[in-house]
Order: sequence, then structure tokens, then C-alpha cells
Amino acid sequence: MTFGDGIRRNIAKVCPDERNILKQAFIALHTNQNFRYPGKRNDKPFVGGVSYWFKQDEIHQATHVHGGPAFLPWHRELCNRFEKLLRKYDDRLSLYYWDWNTDPTATPDEQGNPINLFTKDFMGNADGDVNEGDAGEPWLSANFYDPHPKGDRYRGVDPFDEAHSNPFDPPIEIKRHKPAGTLESFAKEFNQPFYSDNDIISSCTYTGMRNKLEHVHNLAHAYIGGTIGEPHTSFRDPFVFLIHSNVDRIFAAWQRRPGFEWRLDPKYVYGLESSSVAIGTHPHISVGITTLLSPWAGVGDPRAEPGLRDVRPWASPDNWHRQPKLYPEEKIKDSRDPSIVIPPQYDAPEIDIKSFNLCESIVKDNVWSMT
Repeated sequence: MTFGDGIRRNIAKVCPDERNILKQAFIALHTNQNFRYPGKRNDKPFVGGVSYWFKQDEIHQATHVHGGPAFLPWHRELCNRFEKLLRKYDDRLSLYYWDWNTDPTATPDEQGNPINLFTKDFMGNADGDVNEGDAGEPWLSANFYDPHPKGDRYRGVDPFDEAHSNPFDPPIEIKRHKPAGTLESFAKEFNQPFYSDNDIISSCTYTGMRNKLEHVHNLAHAYIGGTIGEPHTSFRDPFVFLIHSNVDRIFAAWQRRPGFEWRLDPKYVYGLESSSVAIGTHPHISVGITTLLSPWAGVGDPRAEPGLRDVRPWASPDNWHRQPKLYPEEKIKDSRDPSIVIPPQYDAPEIDIKSFNLCESIVKDNVWSMT
């Protein structure tokens, strides 16, 4: 393995030094004053000065992308953008993933020896019986959360606590309550179906694949528990990106399945959901494939997500999305953009398609027929 080759790898199988650099990058995205968005804490009407790290929670809370067609491409865009931020700290980094088929407290490294990702030297505490479930170091001293804030400068446990919701401020807690065992054993304990990677990747349609993948993703959030277990606070916990990189890895493997190269084509990849639009009203919205990716596209466009919250710098006074000459990477786009459809490179081995049944084929007019 070559550090810096752009491949997203299993976090347990990279060397300890590489994991440490990733941890330091997370910390730098919050503590380094050069890694902040424009403005100041008390700016009106939209808060400024937010660290690159705290911005992830603000972005995730501003949208309503779960349970709909855009769930996978929206989170791919979020991960891709976050990876670019990590590379501002060290351009050799990629956004590694946790293989949720393994227990993260005893996941095999490159030599097959079990390692614990939840230690003070990497991702912090995961045991709800230790320190009352607090994540602890390295996040506490880096001010990723502050259990003893002075005054009202903190984000509350309740994500809808408007009096304590300034994204500039640290959350009052990051907690985890991971049980013993694997994600699969957790699912069985609660009588929930668990889909293997092969189960998901062998899905015939985008919709079928998406529903299975989002279901296991939901289980992964509940399995780690605490802050990650609450959808509106999950992106306060750094481990969430290792979960979502794995989500994207499986989505990418479905797209790259040999013989299904059309899944890399924006016209065909989303199947019958290709022309879907946003439906529903706030807060119960299903975001479609043709809906603009928010909050990076701002508000006001008829294709924008309904009920979206404005988020700087994609709002006044910065409006990065409206200045393509200054910010070419901030162009307005939807889930069909090639930068989203074409997946990143992952280290996962090729899937054994001999074990799969044949799926439906796609025809030119995008009508699906079962075989």
C-alpha cells in the first residue's frame, strides 16, 4: 500500500502512523485557525467563523436527505468534500472506512491481528460503561465537545434547542454506547434483518440496493449509539465519517460490478428514480435525484430542497456557489453530476459475481425489465 495514492482503505489495515495522521487531520480541521469559514460567531443573519469540522454538523442538520433517492449521492458529495478538507492538512490522506462486518473494538489489521479503533490514541472511548459514555480523548482536549461550558456558548443535546444551536460553539457532549459483539449480532438481537455486502451489491435495482444499504447504515448508527445514534447530532462524532465512507464503498462496488458498467453513467445509474424530485413538506421531505444538492447550492432555486436552512459560505454575504470564477468547485449540481456518479477508488477486492443471480437489464429508454 502506498500512502498518498488516493485509494480509500480499510482503516484497520493502514499503518498506525497513517491512522495517527488522520486523527491529527480531524483535530486540525477544528483547532487550526486557518481552517475556518468566513465571518464571526455573532454574524447576522447567518453565523460565520465556523471551523471546518463543526461545519459538517451544520451541513448535515440543514438538509433532509434520509429515506429518499438522494441519500447515497448526497452523502457521497459530503464525504468527497470532507476528504478535500482533510487533504488541506496532508495531501496524502484519503477518507478511510470502517468495515462494519467487523467489531471496531477487535477488527483485524493487515496481519489479521485484532486492534481496537476506540482508544484515546485514535477514535476515543466507545464503551457506555466507561466515563458515562463520553468519547473522551483525543476529542475532549481538542474542544470537539465541552461538558462544562461557560455561559450559553454550547450546542445542546437536543438538536432542536434553538437557544443552544450556534454551529460555532462546541456540543456539550459526544457520547457512545457500543454493545459487545458485531453489527450483525446487534441486528439479530433486535430482530432486524442484516444484509451482507454481497446481499446489497447483488441488488438488481438502485432502489433495492439503496433501501438495503440505508437500512444497515441505520443499524450502524444505532450500534455505536449515543451521539451517532441520533440522526440530527451524528455528525458531531468523527467516527461517523468512517461509517459513511463504508456506505459509499458498498455503493461504489454496486456501481463497479463487472458487466454493469452503465451504473457509471448518469443517465442510467439511478434507474426509475432518475427523474425523481423532492416531495413532501418540512420536516418530512424525500429528496430526489434532480433536486439540487444542498446546502451547497444555496436556496431560492425552484430545484432546491424545500425547507432548507441557509448555511454559509453558500449564503449571504459569501455566496460561493454564485462565484464560479473564484470558487470553481462550488458549482451548483444535482445527483447526476459526473463528479458524484463516478465513485472514488476503494481497496475492496472484486466481488465474486458467480454467486449472484442475473439482474434486470437496462434499455435505451431507461425502462427496466426483469430477467
